[in-house]
Amino acid sequence: MRIDKYLWSIRFFKTRSIATEYCKKGHIKMNDQNCKPSKEVYLNDLFSVRKNQIKHIIKVLNIPKGRVGAKLVDLYRKD
Repeated sequence: MRIDKYLWSIRFFKTRSIATEYCKKGHIKMNDQNCKPSKEVYLNDLFSVRKNQIKHIIKVLNIPKGRVGAKLVDLYRKD
């Protein structure tokens, strides 16, 4: 799954276009390198997201098939 779609589906961003914009601006990094919105996300990947001057480190626990409900978000990521 693409990183922009993953961040949208775990409700980190309200829309997928906002997630894409954050990738293009360099606010999302994987292994301390900027990543494109089309970067593939796999299980146990670690990446950092800088949102509202707060740096979040996210670990991928599972890949969702679509956008998940707010109560189920913790099954797919660890912050």
